[in-house]
Amino acid sequence: MKHFASILVAALMLAAASCGKPGTGPQDDPVNDPVDDPVVLDPITISSPAPTVQITKVDLSDTQKGYVEAGNAMAMRFLQELYDGEDLVCSPLSLQYALAMTANGASGETLQEIIDFLGYGSEGIDALNEYSKLLMEQLPAVDLDVALKVTDALLVNERFPLLPAFKTTVEESYYAAADNMDFSDPYQIAARINEWASRSTDGFIDKVLDGGDISEDAVAFLMNALYFKAKWAGTDYAPMFREYATIDDKFTLSNGSTKTVRMMQNVRSHRYAEMDGYKVLALPYAGSKFFMYILLPDGNNLEGLLGKLQETAWSEILGSFKQDAEVYLKLPKFDIENKFKLNAALEALGVDRAFQPFAAQFDRMFAPREEETFYWIGKVIQKARISVAEWGTEAAAVTVVEMEGATEAGPGAEEPKRIYFYADHPFVFAIGEATSGTILFTGAYTGGV
Repeated sequence: MKHFASILVAALMLAAASCGKPGTGPQDDPVNDPVDDPVVLDPITISSPAPTVQITKVDLSDTQKGYVEAGNAMAMRFLQELYDGEDLVCSPLSLQYALAMTANGASGETLQEIIDFLGYGSEGIDALNEYSKLLMEQLPAVDLDVALKVTDALLVNERFPLLPAFKTTVEESYYAAADNMDFSDPYQIAARINEWASRSTDGFIDKVLDGGDISEDAVAFLMNALYFKAKWAGTDYAPMFREYATIDDKFTLSNGSTKTVRMMQNVRSHRYAEMDGYKVLALPYAGSKFFMYILLPDGNNLEGLLGKLQETAWSEILGSFKQDAEVYLKLPKFDIENKFKLNAALEALGVDRAFQPFAAQFDRMFAPREEETFYWIGKVIQKARISVAEWGTEAAAVTVVEMEGATEAGPGAEEPKRIYFYADHPFVFAIGEATSGTILFTGAYTGGV
């Protein structure tokens, strides 16, 4: 008799930008979900760095600067893999934290595939943990006028205790608080996760999972919340954008037709770069440590731009900026939210064995059981939201890694049902930190539906 178990590893990420496609992914189920969510009497602990002293820059070793470049390259591959011609926002950094914590429970080829995808090569899991901890501590400290929170947590089925070494690693390297509970009520599990997500993102994302998303054999949820909210650089007397300057204007869609959108405007000496086939504009937030980058193709060819971004290092783009002209800017206001599956994208990008039943190697996460249990990733879900307006930007992304398991491998084991959702648009955007070059969010705007 096979006994299947599921682990949901959730990474919830919020920022002044996020990845999303409106109206995609599983919808709330009014039939199977209760009308009202259960009251959460025992909220999950929030534990994350909260700096009070501002630093001048993120302090990276030469090796870690290479990790930034590799991570940014992954961000562009990830964006290209998700793009399907519609609006899209995602957080490669949130995905990094979700998979990094997951990787600490893996070994062998499974571990190496995840590390290679994230860009850490031969340096191994210890280097990944050290780098992740450094970014958690220092990114929020470079500009205290920007709200940036990186929060991790584990919600564990009390019947499946974590290995002490794994628990210590996620607590010390990821500031992850580990809470145990009875997993018999899926709606109570979802309610606790959603309540934690809401607190971790200042209410910007208030529902990540429904009770129907929780498998009856779930054994753990590993969660990361990345939240970013910032005003544009400027003053009360000279703001980046003025509401009265926002107009109705035409936006050309990828098929050549047009629609009317609300278009923000300004004229400033913005930093810009002219690349091969596209232009890049850097819009600063608050103290000019974080930026939104707008990457605009010369023609209406977003797919061509995404291809070019695979050929150019992000550091090369950052090194090409100049500030020698007045730039007349028109930028649409937009709000994007989505929920979609990432299995196909990750498999296409090299994370393969982790999804294979009875072949994945996740033997470093849970304590041994009387019956030998095998674990593999069943699906990876990301939910994201971004709002860009005259005042600034707020965004969020949630990554959920569901791991499944069985006590024995037998012939004819069924593959889990998989549903995939993807998204994209006519210009690419990214939110990044300037001193390290780290990309937090990336996405595309196509004009919506």
